[in-house]
Order: sequence, then C-alpha cells, then structure tokens
Amino acid sequence: MLSKARTNVPEATGDLTTSEVDGFPIWEVFTQKKEGDIHLHAGSLSAPDASFAQHFAREHYGQDQECINMWVGLRDTFIANDGECETYEVFVQWKAGGRHEHVGEVEAENGAEAKIKCVEQFIDGKDYYTIWTAPISALTKIDGSSDMIWRETTDQGYRLPRGYSRIVRQKWDALRAEQAVDTYQEEDLKETF
Repeated sequence: MLSKARTNVPEATGDLTTSEVDGFPIWEVFTQKKEGDIHLHAGSLSAPDASFAQHFAREHYGQDQECINMWVGLRDTFIANDGECETYEVFVQWKAGGRHEHVGEVEAENGAEAKIKCVEQFIDGKDYYTIWTAPISALTKIDGSSDMIWRETTDQGYRLPRGYSRIVRQKWDALRAEQAVDTYQEEDLKETF
C-alpha cells in the first residue's frame, strides 16, 4: 500500500516526450585552448536558439575542455553555399573522421566562393576531406577571459586529467616508499611458481 504522500500526487497529464528536442537545430562549437592555438571543432549540440546554444556550449565545452575562446554557429551555416558578401571564417577537415580546424578567413560573395578561396589560399595542393565556411556575422564568439561560465569562480582542475594525476602520483609514490608493491610482487611470484 502506498503512503499518503505518494497517493496524494495529482494525476499526470501526459508523458514527457522528446519531440520538441528532436526539432532543435544543431550547433557547432569550436574552441581555442590557449593563445596562439587554432580553433578546433570541439563538438555539436542541440539548442532551440543561439542564446541557449551559447549557454550549453559554455556549460559543456567550457568546463570539459579548458579553453580561452569559443565560437558557436548553426551547422547549416557551416555547410551552406549561399550567403552575402562579407568575411568568412574557413575550416578544413583534413581526413575523414578528423576534426575541422580553422585555417583563416576570406572575403567572399557567399559560402561557395569562400570554399573556393579557401582551396586557393590555404589548401596548397594538400589532400583534404571537407571544408566548412561561416560568415563572421553568423558566429557567436565567446571570450573565455570574461564570458566563460565557472572559470573565475571555481577551480575546475579536477575535471581535467592533470587534476587526477597529482593525487594518483602521490598515492603511488607513497606505496612505493613503503615497498608494498615490491613485497606484493615477490609474494605473488612465490605463490605462482
């Protein structure tokens, strides 16, 4: 028999569905790890609009991958051939399955022309898999020094591999200092042979 608290719940009006989420557009996120590094494709996310995409990108990629700068834009923008005359950021995926990396910017009439100019100016006869372009006006550029969530208020080092390595190394050194590992190995060998 259920308790009063459990039976006093209002009747549900319907199941939760993900049909709305399935309709959200896909956004691409590029991060720059440190000053002077190129922007690399960090991943994709679904969001209902640019504002949510920026928040989700800060939350996920701004914490999981330490970075100083982040660019967010609609996937459709990166693969589009249309557009207007302006400056385009260009990204190249050198091998299938590799990450797109920022190679520069070009002035172009549209996305198709930006791809052609990318080949002329940045490919230099090398093999490549795909090219993405995005007009600067369609990208949100997030500055990590002032606009990255959690960076200034809490230490997120524990989320990075190096955050674990110091602690693990200290424990391992303590074990070695006690020679517990060597003793264990000697006893294990005696039992085995």
